[in-house]
Amino acid sequence: MKSVVSAALTLVMSLAATPGARSDTGTYRIDLARYFPSAATEAQSRADAIASARAFATAPIPDNSAALLLWLQRYDALLESLERHDTYVYLRAEEDEGDTADAAADAALGSSEDLISNRVVEAAGQLGEAHILSMTGEASLRPYRYLLLSSLAQAVHRAAVTPALDAAAARYKALRKSSASIASRQDDYAALLVSIATARNGVARLRGFAGAADAAYFDRSIDPASVERILRAVRDSDADARYRSVAAKAPNIAIARPRIAIADGIAWILDAARPMGADYADAYASLLDPASERLELCTAPECDDTGFSVGFAGQTSGVYFGGFEGRLDSVRAIAHESGHAVHREFMSLHQPIAAYNRGPAFIFESFAIFNELLFLNHLYRSATTDAQRAYYLNDFLDDATFQVFGSAKETELESAIYRGVADGTIKTAADLNALTAKIFPENHLYWAADRLFFTDPLYDVNYLYAGLLALAYFTQFERDPAAFAPRYVALLENGFDDAPAALERRFLGIDLADEAGLVSNAATLIDARTAALRLYSVGR
Repeated sequence: MKSVVSAALTLVMSLAATPGARSDTGTYRIDLARYFPSAATEAQSRADAIASARAFATAPIPDNSAALLLWLQRYDALLESLERHDTYVYLRAEEDEGDTADAAADAALGSSEDLISNRVVEAAGQLGEAHILSMTGEASLRPYRYLLLSSLAQAVHRAAVTPALDAAAARYKALRKSSASIASRQDDYAALLVSIATARNGVARLRGFAGAADAAYFDRSIDPASVERILRAVRDSDADARYRSVAAKAPNIAIARPRIAIADGIAWILDAARPMGADYADAYASLLDPASERLELCTAPECDDTGFSVGFAGQTSGVYFGGFEGRLDSVRAIAHESGHAVHREFMSLHQPIAAYNRGPAFIFESFAIFNELLFLNHLYRSATTDAQRAYYLNDFLDDATFQVFGSAKETELESAIYRGVADGTIKTAADLNALTAKIFPENHLYWAADRLFFTDPLYDVNYLYAGLLALAYFTQFERDPAAFAPRYVALLENGFDDAPAALERRFLGIDLADEAGLVSNAATLIDARTAALRLYSVGR
């Protein structure tokens, strides 16, 4: 076999941007005019939409079928309107981190959405299960049954969230922008994280939960007992350790990444989508075509260096990516966000009820991670030398193992922090360091470096479930792509008109209650790819 080290050097050259490839990221810009013709028009319309939301939230709750149908249709129309405004102002705010006006508008729109959604929760609580089942027995109201029943479940645990919880995210961003290292300011990070955990634990108890983790899992449609079963199954698996052992013996696979022209990266994403069939591939081609003006690569100094998707019922989806530098990880991230955007577009086109364009974050994330895996798998499968295969296979495995094993550690650590704050054993940076060292021995400051612990507390559990689901999708895809693709696309188009477990079972035959089976599937796939990596790295 050709020397992997020398072949890897050849690979660096072969991965460089091809001559004549597009390198002007400024070509890629989202057309905001598709949402509103001007900022002035949007501002005036936004004021009307917010006023309408307030009126909806104070209007009487209907008690007969005909009136309830009109009321729910009004809610749906308001949700669609508010989301369109939110897309517009959020994009403007991310294009300029100094744009406080649009950032404030984004917050106000979010509050308005919460206002009308809470009113639906109130309505469900007032109607009660028996009345809901009776009224939604009628054909016209039947599509709204899941919305009302899921809102009824939320009604049991309603409580106001204190403003301090939102302000904490801004404080964390300010700390990260400081030139001082995390280690030198760990006491400030600790004080902030402890205050976040204290506040969230308090709100959770007001809502009737034992602590913030249980409340967050409930809000994310996840059973706390299921989380514990998954964490136990992940701890019992050695698949990650086996992969790390093989990767450690082949350091040459972690070579420096060359710069990739965006047009080349997009071509790879499109090639990766083709085995999923025309509907799936065409959606990506439309999204990422510069002429569609649905992809924005924001590289100006004032741009927020982040990535996200936009899109909702009644509007065209898009992807924003800040600070594109031509790294492979950046292209992978665009593949991830494109997965979100295509999902949003499919729902907008095929799910007529706007409320069902929203759903549990872990399902959203599973679709985006699956598209990451398709992208990385395509690079691996299309490689022409063993060095290239080792290079890309390592990227695939690094992504897959982190989604499951890394996310499990993050979930375990964060829930332990909240328990420790609640029982008084976690108060200082030293306490957090000692706890973290038990879970992340290589980085006792991991608790301070995980942005989501501060900006979106207890979100990481979504990636744990999403990673397991994405690997379950990938297993089905590899087994029979022609059979899997149409069922998967149908799931994307369907939206969230039922519980996550019911949707996964109905469309793909996946049992979310079989946590051990999901972990076993992931471990089997990882072990098979690890065996291939061993051959490419060591020789045969």
